[in-house]
Amino acid sequence: MPVILQISNTSINYIAIGLMIFIILFSIGMVIFFLLSRKRITEADLEVRDTQIKAQKDVMSATLVTQEKERQRIARDLHDEISAKLNVIAMNTNMLKEESLSVEEREMLISRIETATGKTLENARKIAHNLLPPVLEKFGLCAALTEVVKSIKGDKIDIHFSCDWNEEQLNPDSQLHVYRVIQELLNNTIKYAQSDKVSIVLHEEEHNRLITYSDNGIGFQDNAQIGLGTSNISSRVDLLNGIYHLETSDGNGVTYTFKFPKT
Repeated sequence: MPVILQISNTSINYIAIGLMIFIILFSIGMVIFFLLSRKRITEADLEVRDTQIKAQKDVMSATLVTQEKERQRIARDLHDEISAKLNVIAMNTNMLKEESLSVEEREMLISRIETATGKTLENARKIAHNLLPPVLEKFGLCAALTEVVKSIKGDKIDIHFSCDWNEEQLNPDSQLHVYRVIQELLNNTIKYAQSDKVSIVLHEEEHNRLITYSDNGIGFQDNAQIGLGTSNISSRVDLLNGIYHLETSDGNGVTYTFKFPKT
């Protein structure tokens, strides 16, 4: 009996030692698993953060490109439309100082000055209008877009436009961003799309404001064109906390769908 009891105690000891080794190994395994899982989570968080930082940089870059293009356009307009005509006015004004001028020549110079002055004032109003449309400031987004559509609509391009947004819930900056987005889309259509039909629809859902823009032009030919055509638009959509989807293919026009949350 003592021998049997000794064997039983030895077996119990082996079992206890085995359990302790198992528990230790299991604990070590759990610690390693936890550390590896935490590392993977940290790496995933870093990837998300890097993606967000890259997206913010892309938006900032697109915004700066938009601002620079706008400055270049204003400088070009001022040079071509204002500066050139002011030079004409100055030149004709100096010629009026000539004492040898006949009455007819003097009247012709005055007529030139009046014509150039009138065109300069008209161009100055046009530049000011492009910077901040007075209709947008006074009557809101739908009225301003209606004016844009009327200025473009004609024999060469047919535009269907409807707008039922509640503009009282939109601040002036948001209205201006939406106005610029649609203005950019129309400019792209006119310059590149070879389109004769455009549809612009602004409507509301319970929680979102939606815009659908489409034309029947040639569409984007490749991904590079898509990037160039949408960078300026993307920056403004991001500023409005919105999203958009573009459908296009070679020869099948474009369809943009925008969604902005009501805030």
